[in-house]
Amino acid sequence: MKDPFEIPDTINFDARSSNQNSGNNWEVDPSFDSKSSRPDIKKPFHKHQKIRWLYLIILLVFVVLSGRTFFLQMVQGSSLKEAAEENRFRIHVTRAPRGVIYDAKKRLLVKNIPSFDAVLIPADLPREEEKKDEILDEIKNILKLSDQEYHEVIQQIDFTSYETTLLKENIERNQALIINSKESFLQGIQIEENPIREYQDAKSFSHILGYIGKITREELEEKKSISKNYLLNDYIGKQGLELSREETIKGINGKQQVEIDSSGRIKKIVKKEDPQPGNDLVLGINKDFQLQVEKSLTEGAKAAKSKKAAAVALDPRTGEILALVSIPSYDNNLFAKGIKEKDYREIANDENNPLLNRVISGVYPPASTIKPVVASAALTEGLIDENTTVVDKGEIIVPNKYNPDIIYKFVGWDLQGLGPMNIYDAIAKSSDIYFYYVGGGFEDFPGLEERRLEEYYKKFGLGAKTNIDLPHEAEGLIPTPEWKEKNKNEAWYLGDTYHMAIGQGDVLTTPLQVASWTSTIANGGTFYSPRLVKKTINNKENIIKELEPQVIKENFIPKGHIETVRRAMRETVLTGSGKSLNNLSTEIAGKTGTAEQGGSDKNHAWFTAFAPYDDPEIVLTVLVEEGGGGDSTAVPIAKEILEWYFNNK
Repeated sequence: MKDPFEIPDTINFDARSSNQNSGNNWEVDPSFDSKSSRPDIKKPFHKHQKIRWLYLIILLVFVVLSGRTFFLQMVQGSSLKEAAEENRFRIHVTRAPRGVIYDAKKRLLVKNIPSFDAVLIPADLPREEEKKDEILDEIKNILKLSDQEYHEVIQQIDFTSYETTLLKENIERNQALIINSKESFLQGIQIEENPIREYQDAKSFSHILGYIGKITREELEEKKSISKNYLLNDYIGKQGLELSREETIKGINGKQQVEIDSSGRIKKIVKKEDPQPGNDLVLGINKDFQLQVEKSLTEGAKAAKSKKAAAVALDPRTGEILALVSIPSYDNNLFAKGIKEKDYREIANDENNPLLNRVISGVYPPASTIKPVVASAALTEGLIDENTTVVDKGEIIVPNKYNPDIIYKFVGWDLQGLGPMNIYDAIAKSSDIYFYYVGGGFEDFPGLEERRLEEYYKKFGLGAKTNIDLPHEAEGLIPTPEWKEKNKNEAWYLGDTYHMAIGQGDVLTTPLQVASWTSTIANGGTFYSPRLVKKTINNKENIIKELEPQVIKENFIPKGHIETVRRAMRETVLTGSGKSLNNLSTEIAGKTGTAEQGGSDKNHAWFTAFAPYDDPEIVLTVLVEEGGGGDSTAVPIAKEILEWYFNNK
């Protein structure tokens, strides 16, 4: 057995030890790696200084996070909790139905029907853009939105807002059902059920009732300053009584506090306040009479080859409106349900302007219907009495006061002349020459002249609103020397006064103003403000307010002079231009008018009347634009209306 301690021959004993203290000198074979016998000493990965910096950074982050946590919990905790609760609990508004409107016999003229609107709560949409786009594309297809409509909707969306954004109003019922069936997918989309208006006999009452529509942002800001009862997608009155009586018929919205889930869906109703319906209106208008006035006016205008006319009837004892018709008219249901652009363009571009309420907003020369007013003024000023006579020769010649060679000729409607005229004859036969004398004077006959004409015109309501309970009433115009200088850059002449005295030239009135001064004469001298609404009631049919007649002015013309003018208007029917009314069973008094208009050979036809003569209960004023003579066009229309009224009242 080989000795384990025997030294192999391959080792060189001449090798030297690297350790001098050992005393051994020996040398290692170069093939031997001396390093392999040394310890493997490794340097540390990080220096201690760098580790200290890391600790400091970690500590700083911890301090910041702790501070932020403290701030959120202790400082902002209550407000954040409130915001979280708001996200969890929301207030849903239940819109109150508007009050309905009845005629004098409690027959519905407008009622409420349900309508469905598709709305979006932007903040409830998914945050992922892809999912959000899928939902918006799907709702676009369901609602059949055009690219333009879709683009307009998207542009107005604030995707961080919890305020509802209208996608489309008055959608079809099947569209609402589809959206509800896809409720889990269409996150952020909701269906709102709102009461909207349905107008009965729409075209017959549109100029009275008007219509409602979506509130604009400008209207919302205006309403918010006086009421918190309006929302962005609310409906509001735009025309007619819907606008003028908005505060009465609006109602008070209800509220529901609801708890929602993460998708914005309602989990349960926490608290509920029921809506309070608006108050109802009862008008003085009889529906049947309104329809008859419309029928007679339309047929009479058509016979005169006119498409534009107006008629108004009122009670001279109170100012209560009994009928109000303007033709052509329009279907206000188109507006209530969200009018299509095509339908709106058709109405707006109609040359006959069906949106214009001619009774209160149309202005025309009153022509001879003004003569009872001028007669009242002249009697009151003592310029004439019932026996004062003027010979109507068909014209008067007025020389220029600066140059007698220049003469001005003013003619009457009958160039042959009507002969001797007193106040009864002058009104009955509508003598222009008589009223040239009375209004502007001639030779040694003093007239009222323009200042006193202006004064009395104002007393009878010309140049001012009557304050009827409808919006957009026109004031008309009483021309004066100052007005002419400012607007025409011309001086005032005697001819201007003559024209002013017979309701021509620049004098402008509305049919309602003509009816109002006729009413003042009919009742003996009291000027009432005309009104449509007779009373307001709540949904339990309790009377809230019975509207009393509103007197604007009274006793500004002596009773005796008013009676003289009344007798003269009665003479119009007995012997004058309205004598075709003589065969009615009721005694009628009235005044015709034929208004010339500059730039056209077509005259406006007027007739204004009251009946019964001894105890008037109705005043009726009829205007047919470009209808010809008052006696030939307006009188037959008035006859048919008055005959129906006294046979059916």
